[in-house]
Amino acid sequence: MTRPAPLALRRLPQALMVALCSLAAAPAFAQSSDTPDGSSATTLDGIVVKGERAEGYSVRRTSAGTRFDLAPREIPQSISIISHQRIEDQNLDDIIDVLANTTGISSTQSDTERTEFYARGFYIDSYQFDGLPTQMVQNWSYGDSGLDLALYDRVEVVRGATGLLTGAGNPSASVNLIRKHADSAELTGNVSVNVGSWGRTRSTVDVTTPLNASGSVRARVIGSYLDTESQMDRYNQHKTLGYAVIDADLTPDTQLSVGYDYQQKRANGATWGGFPMLFSDGSPTPFDESFSANPGWTYWDTTSKRLFATLEHAFANDWKVKLGATHDTTKADDKLFYPAYNDWTTGASLLDKNTGAGVSPSAGFYNTERKVNAVDGFVEGPFQLFGREHQFMAGASYNKREFANYGDYQVGWAPLDNYLAGVGDFPEPNWVGTLPLQSEGTITQKAGYAATRLSLADPLKLIIGARYTDWKSEGEGNDRAHKVTTPYAGLVFDINETYSTYASYTEIFQPQTARDRNGSYLDPVDGKNYEIGVKGAWFDNRLNASVAAFRIEQDNVAQVTSEPIPSRPGEFAYVAARGTVSRGFEFEVNGELAPGWNATFGASRYVAKDINGANINTNLPQTTIKLFTSYTPQSLTALTVGGGANWQNGIYYPVPAYGRIEQDGYALVSAFVRYRISPEFSVQANLNNLLDKQYFSQINGYGAYGDGRNGSLTFTYNF
Repeated sequence: MTRPAPLALRRLPQALMVALCSLAAAPAFAQSSDTPDGSSATTLDGIVVKGERAEGYSVRRTSAGTRFDLAPREIPQSISIISHQRIEDQNLDDIIDVLANTTGISSTQSDTERTEFYARGFYIDSYQFDGLPTQMVQNWSYGDSGLDLALYDRVEVVRGATGLLTGAGNPSASVNLIRKHADSAELTGNVSVNVGSWGRTRSTVDVTTPLNASGSVRARVIGSYLDTESQMDRYNQHKTLGYAVIDADLTPDTQLSVGYDYQQKRANGATWGGFPMLFSDGSPTPFDESFSANPGWTYWDTTSKRLFATLEHAFANDWKVKLGATHDTTKADDKLFYPAYNDWTTGASLLDKNTGAGVSPSAGFYNTERKVNAVDGFVEGPFQLFGREHQFMAGASYNKREFANYGDYQVGWAPLDNYLAGVGDFPEPNWVGTLPLQSEGTITQKAGYAATRLSLADPLKLIIGARYTDWKSEGEGNDRAHKVTTPYAGLVFDINETYSTYASYTEIFQPQTARDRNGSYLDPVDGKNYEIGVKGAWFDNRLNASVAAFRIEQDNVAQVTSEPIPSRPGEFAYVAARGTVSRGFEFEVNGELAPGWNATFGASRYVAKDINGANINTNLPQTTIKLFTSYTPQSLTALTVGGGANWQNGIYYPVPAYGRIEQDGYALVSAFVRYRISPEFSVQANLNNLLDKQYFSQINGYGAYGDGRNGSLTFTYNF
């Protein structure tokens, strides 16, 4: 059976300690609020913090999607910014929480530890950390979807194809996680304790301090620990995070950042799949929210370690160069139980509703490891041509991902006569001594990219660019290589000082393993994104709005034929064909509606069909509406109140033997209140699923329930 499945602050690496000692002696430089590259800056006791800071729920400028420092309404694609303030208001813990509250993003679960995200009908596998691209996939889960947010300042999501900056992937979206940095020349920080439902406790410490008298070298350290049970029996989770970063102004125009983060998650009682949803007669099973589909010996532990560095220099002519590098190591260790209950050929359930017989026990013991080494550097700045000022950006990227997966899979080591009686005490198999290698490989991407933003007229800007990627996969038994050029084009017209309209065309590619009749690999799947829209900005870009219509096409999708491959006996040839088409619209308003009043409101609708006209991914909602707001009265600034609601339409999962499993549309309502007792101390209460709506979070033949009504209290002390 192919496995569908499977972060205590420790000592800093020696390289980071060396950097700390050497950078502490760096000289101080007087800084002005006008930075050489023209970006926003804040003067803090002789240091300058460059880059955009979120104000409330929005940012005034961002480099998302293009590398150019632009206002959101100047970017010819749909983007969403989830700011640190919104993360705090909604008490969002991890990436799952953030993307669940992002316009146009939906998700499915495979089990307790794997959540897959989608946009516009396509799987999201393109992620960035401070702009460095990488891919994260969930089949051998390394805990990517559960990464803690304590170390991130905000999350930027660009929807549609994003091949210019990310390389290979799907035409869905790219998720960029922006880290927190040491941005204070004085000792500052906070301590928070969060307690809530199901015995939840989460403690976080965040401290920033100067490392020399002038504050030109600063450090920030963040530690967090989460301990919680759940509404499901025998499941509990423990997460540990440690993060340290050193930021140094080497000269007035040169900044260096070196950091390290460690995240460990221990999930006891983890599921693989979920509980069976149907009996053999097609009727639904009666399991409730507390039912656990696995014995007590199951677990799923993941550990990730990331060492990163960035160096940025601004030149006197408003040009800048930025270089970033990262080394990531991620490991997973898990023992899992899989209740196989259906016929693999017909999909029919074998679980008898009267006796509980029909479930075959299977289990897996897996150790997996992934290493990523990545470097990305670019130059960007203005130039003059035909009496007008334009912008140019060019860079190079290298990404090498190595993985090895070891495992033991066992079936039927003990009889399971009645699954309905529970499996909490079901025995653990006798595992093999040394886990055999299941798969290993190396995926390397080398790329060069460039784009220019041309000022065709005062109100008219054209962005054109391309990325050339040399992609290679080795060691998977399907070695293959592709050299692909992905274009980017976007036209933005400023209607007036408030509104702009745009049209864009973007691409991305995804390699595949299918072969043609000559035994050669098919060309990568080509994802094309066509988009038109209107954007608006008010209050000096503190409030942004957008409405977009899009069409996405996947071409070169492999389709099997009845023609054998002469050079590969037993294999049939594939042909490349036009594949899935997704079309729809998105709308979002995000930012400060009035002094003290922040809000985000997003709506999305798409229809995605395959080459035969059938809907794809029917267990994903095609229509979603997401709203959240907070308000601080000007007459009582110590008090902040707010809340929101997420609604999705009905979904279903086809089961040919019986029809389909359905989940009706539903809304999840939330609320929060925060009171600042003193300038240093505040208390916040959050309530989730306020109406206690019962719903399935997973319906892929195996089921799981979403969290019922739950709440938490957060106590925060700032210094």
